[in-house]
Amino acid sequence: MISDVQLAIFCNVLGVFLFLLVVGFHYINANMGRNPGMSKHK
Repeated sequence: MISDVQLAIFCNVLGVFLFLLVVGFHYINANMGRNPGMSKHK
């Protein structure tokens, strides 16, 4: 059976991974319009 410590470590690792995924997603979307050749409608 999984112990409380293993569950806590798993949840913390999962939370950090999801947080970094969201930060990376927002970083990519915030910098999409910076390149002049990529977006012509601005």
